[in-house]
Formats: sequence, structure tokens, C-alpha cells
Amino acid sequence: MKLKNTLLIAITLFSIAFTKAQETNCPTLLSIFAEDAKSKNYDEAYKNLNILLEKCPDASAAIYQYGEQIFEYRLKKKIGDVNENVDGLIRMLKTEVDKYPTVVNVTKKEDEMVSVMYKYNIGTQEEQFNILDKNFKDDPKNFTDPKVMITYFKLAEKQYKDGEIDLQRLFNIYDKLTKHIESLQDERSKVVSDLLKKQETTSLTDKEEKQIGYQEKNLKNYGIVMRSVNGTLGELANCDKLIPLYDAEFAANKTSKEWLSNVLVRLQKKDCTEDPLYIKSVKALHAINPSAKTAYGLGNIATSTQEKFKYWDQAVELGIDNDTKANIYYKKGNLYKSKGQFGSARRAYLDATELRPSFGQPYLKIAEMVANSTSSCGANPLEKRAIYWVAARYASKAGRVDPSLKRTAAKYADSYNGAAPSKADIFANSAYSSGDTITFNCWIGESVRIP
Repeated sequence: MKLKNTLLIAITLFSIAFTKAQETNCPTLLSIFAEDAKSKNYDEAYKNLNILLEKCPDASAAIYQYGEQIFEYRLKKKIGDVNENVDGLIRMLKTEVDKYPTVVNVTKKEDEMVSVMYKYNIGTQEEQFNILDKNFKDDPKNFTDPKVMITYFKLAEKQYKDGEIDLQRLFNIYDKLTKHIESLQDERSKVVSDLLKKQETTSLTDKEEKQIGYQEKNLKNYGIVMRSVNGTLGELANCDKLIPLYDAEFAANKTSKEWLSNVLVRLQKKDCTEDPLYIKSVKALHAINPSAKTAYGLGNIATSTQEKFKYWDQAVELGIDNDTKANIYYKKGNLYKSKGQFGSARRAYLDATELRPSFGQPYLKIAEMVANSTSSCGANPLEKRAIYWVAARYASKAGRVDPSLKRTAAKYADSYNGAAPSKADIFANSAYSSGDTITFNCWIGESVRIP
């Protein structure tokens, strides 16, 4: 009995000593915790998280970085109390921002924190809006999360409805955010476009193939954001709402450069360029401050092709922004196309895509022109039908760089491929075989490899 008691005492003392050592040995505990978290064994890591937060709160930023993953996991898997997990996740993010600003990306962490607050209704929406509004203004380079963008604009609209911001500011946020999204789309589309161009002449590496997939996913997400933002703004930004709003203010602001500039940008963005308000606003601004924007506007309302080109060229010379310049080349392409000047039209369309890589519509226009050139291009019936492969290539590219056109582009590409020579056609023609290259010497001036 005495021996048994002695053993029990020894075991108890050993357990206390071990626990005490574990609690106070921060490096060891942190190492165990980190290994569990790295291997995604979050249930085990969670057991040590609270001990680290209590006994070793300053041991490492990794506590809070892994803690963030742990609470996200628990929320996703619905483990434990939701409110406790939400509070824990916000605590992790806030500590990362407050204590480790040189280790983490502060903007992204604050944006994540607001997303959690918004989703679970923590704090006021005014507070949430102010954080995102500041981050977007101060650090747009890191303001790239699609979910955060959607949340930001929903909060802005709520601020407008609550009377905290006026309609003008809501429009300003809309303009800046959509321009930012378009810029991100252009960056991603340029990567896709360049790799697709490379793919025409050589095989891509696995890394490059993955890069295309990754960037196409990004483009899809930004397309969702753009649709959401436009949907959130709803009828407030339509021509039938904008025109009466600005028409009522025109007389009082017709000599204001800033007011007229904002009106023109907004009306152009929504294609409200046929209304008399647009015409008189362009003329009023051009009278007090001739610029690239007013030249562009005058080109839009000009009645002759010669006059349109004159003003649009003037706008380009005066330094119009690339987005508007892309629109100019696209409109020029449409005018050339309508006159049957396909070579000039293609050059204009490609200039537009060079300036705005996510602009897919010009590729569809080129595809249409190519497909309509079977009678004038190709030396024999098989070559004339092979032109459809070139058309399909352009149509497919439109959907790759611009996800909003994916379904339409696929439909056109399938139609063009269906009109191209079949395997039987190629087999029956002794002059050609699979892998041969056909070059078109007409305005198309391109080659296509027989599949």
C-alpha cells in the first residue's frame, strides 16, 4: 500500500512538472502547434492554440497566422460555437495587423477582417465601410480580393441609402472601383493573350498551362464582381436616371469644368451618348476647356466618318486614357468593317485589344470578317473552307480573354469549326494532309495548321 501511494505521488508530481514545463516551454509548444497546423491537423493544433495565446502571446506571428487558418477551418466545418469561432478569427486578424504590421499585408488582413465582420454582422456597417474605403484609396494595389470588392460596394450603397454619402460620391466610388477592376482584368488577360499567342507556334510548359488556368479563373471572378457591382448600383446608373438628374443641374453647372467632366465620363460609361444632354455637355466643356475628353465626345456625336476620325485622332494626340483609346480604335474598326475595309478594320481592332487586353469583342468582329471572306481568300475550295479555322481561333480567343463572352464565343467557334474541312475532306485531297500549313495571301495574311 505504501509503495502504491509512493508511485501515485511520483506520477502526480511528474505530470505536474511535465504540464508546467509544457506550459512554460514556448518554443517547444510553438513547434508542436506549427507542425500540426502545417499538416492541416487543425483539431490538434486548436488544443494548443489557447495555451499559446495565454502563456506565449508574443512568441511568434505564426500563432496568429495559423490561428486564422484554424478558425476558418472550424467555421467551414461548423465545429464548436459559431460566435466563439468568429470572435477568434477576428482576434487573429486584428492581432496580425496591430502587432505584426511588417510581417503581414495590413491592407489584405484588414479587408479579410471586414469581410468576416460583414458576413457575421459584427460592428457597424459604417465602421466596415470606412475601413474598406480607406484601404481602397490608400492601397489599391493590394485591394484585389473579389469578395472584398463586392462587400465594399454593397456597403457604399447602404451608406447612400442611409443618407451618409450622397449620390455623387456613390458614383465616384463606382467609377473608381470599376476602373480598378478593368485594370486588373487587363493585367490578367494580357498574360492569357500572350501565352495563347505563344501556343500558336510552340507547346506551352506545364507551368504556363497552369498559369492560363489560374488567370482565367481570376478573370471569371472579376467578371462576377463587375456584374455584382453593376447589379448593386441597379437603376441608379441607367440613362433614364442619370439624364434627368444631371439635366436638372446643367444650367447651374454649365461653366464648371469638374462637373461637366464627371457628367461626360458617366454618360459615356453608360452609352448615354445619344441624348441632347450629352451633346450640350460636350460642347459646353469643349468651349471652356478643349481636351482629349471633349475631342472624343465631339467625335462620338459627329455625323460624318471624316469628322469622327478627325476628333478621335485629336483625342489620341491630346493623350486620352488607354481605356477610351481602346474604344476609339474599336469604333474605328466598326466603321471600317461597315465599309468592307477588312484589313484596316482588323488593325484597328487589334490596336484596341493591345490597349485593353481583356477586350474580347474585337476578336469576335475579326472572326466574323474572316468567316465572311471565303469568296475572296483561298486558292481552292479546301483552302477557302480552311479560313473557318482562323475565324474559330479568333472567336475562341475572345472567350479566353473576356469570360463574359465565353458562351457566345464558344457558340461562334463551334459554328466556324463545323464549317471547316472535315477529316474526310482532308483525306480526299491529296495535296494536303494533317499538320500541313495553309497561308492566306489576302487581307487575312495569316497561316493555319491543318488539324
